[in-house]
Amino acid sequence: MIAQEERKLGKVFYPESIAVIGASADEQAERLEGWCGRLQHFGYKGRLYPVNPRASHILGLQAYASILDVPEPVDFAIITVRASLVLGLLIECVAKGVKLVHVYSGGFADSGNDEDKRLQQDLADALKGSATRLIGPNCLGLYCPASGLSFSHEFSRVPGPVAIVSQTGSALVRFVSLACSRSIHFSKVISYGNSVDIDSPELLEYLADDPESKCIMVYIEGVKDGRRFLNALAKCTEKKPVIVLKAGFTEGGARAISSHTASLVGSQHVWQAVFKQTNAIYVETFDEALNQLVALRYLVPPVGRRVGIVGLGGGHGVVTTDLCEKEGLQVLFFTERTTQSLKKMAGLAVGRGVRNPAEMGLGTSGLYKDFANGLRLVASDENVDFLLIQLYPEGYVRHWAGGNQMEEAMDVIINTAKELPKPVVMVIGLGYEIDIMGVTLDAQKRCLQAGLPVFSTPEDAVKAVGKLMNYYDNRTNAAAP
Repeated sequence: MIAQEERKLGKVFYPESIAVIGASADEQAERLEGWCGRLQHFGYKGRLYPVNPRASHILGLQAYASILDVPEPVDFAIITVRASLVLGLLIECVAKGVKLVHVYSGGFADSGNDEDKRLQQDLADALKGSATRLIGPNCLGLYCPASGLSFSHEFSRVPGPVAIVSQTGSALVRFVSLACSRSIHFSKVISYGNSVDIDSPELLEYLADDPESKCIMVYIEGVKDGRRFLNALAKCTEKKPVIVLKAGFTEGGARAISSHTASLVGSQHVWQAVFKQTNAIYVETFDEALNQLVALRYLVPPVGRRVGIVGLGGGHGVVTTDLCEKEGLQVLFFTERTTQSLKKMAGLAVGRGVRNPAEMGLGTSGLYKDFANGLRLVASDENVDFLLIQLYPEGYVRHWAGGNQMEEAMDVIINTAKELPKPVVMVIGLGYEIDIMGVTLDAQKRCLQAGLPVFSTPEDAVKAVGKLMNYYDNRTNAAAP
């Protein structure tokens, strides 16, 4: 019998050698689309062994007809051939003593075909009694920038504090790229697919104790061992925030899952109880997950839920106030001292709101000093725990004299935010025209570079901050005697 200790994940994210079984003999195709080319391009520094019986060399590397012909131990093997050939190759990997096998190929239980389901069970049977672990089938595998592992040429090589555990793979390619564009980088990303062997609970147990992962996101369609998943999730959330995107609650979603990873779905009521019991941060879309990561990454947790709203007033302020209240945040009137000080500011027109929200514009250069002073006043108010600043760039680009004023406006906000005693959350509306979108994206990037959380809508900002506050409050209450 193989001891359980030998089957633990250990250092699977840092393999010293990788075999690619099914590497293409067409060097151009392998360089552009294959795993050998991808790993070379990404900077993997370990030993790389292409396995293909019809080639002697691939991308300057000696190729082998079988993994059994590789003269040295192999830590990690990636199988990229059609499903009908996978079992025999997996048996060879087990005989070779490969520590981890990633089966990229689909066409197993995910097809819904009984024969393909039996073939997937054969993969599980082939592992019995061995120390070989399997990730997949039907998945993209591992991305670990610190070790040079990646399933995309385009991913960032910069390591970061976020880990992802995901049943899906294709959606991760876009998600990881979008996150990196917002300066959110990753420790480990795992697409585990049909989970013949390695499943989400074991990955969560590993990441709970992983010092490189400070925050975890989970995309899940269903689980096989609900109790173990619950315990693993609870273990993680005791130590670090966990965002969970659970898909497949609707009838149509459940049907889609059955043809995707063949998982057991479970009822929405059960899952909501899981999220509440474990203090996991539940999100409903990938966009919401990304916004939550922005909040976790950039927002210093406020000491309370009281918001000081600054920016355009009128309907914008009223709507944002409603959003805040619905998410459990508070929009209290400023103190009388703050209100009177705001009224006296020379740049404020008659009739503008000064009680919270504070209606302060940045229309011309002459107002920049007043805007900065207004931020200082709001941040010093005893009824405010953090500021939410709303900007909509159309006016800065087109309406006011002097051309594009957005860059100067951002200078004022970023420089002032550095000296404020309370956290700042930014909302910069994206717009729908090319010139506006370009200006907005540049402004959002500047915020992130300055360490300010930034969102494209007040809905996104308020929801992310509200859920973040719930997480920290629940954790504090759980730790209280």
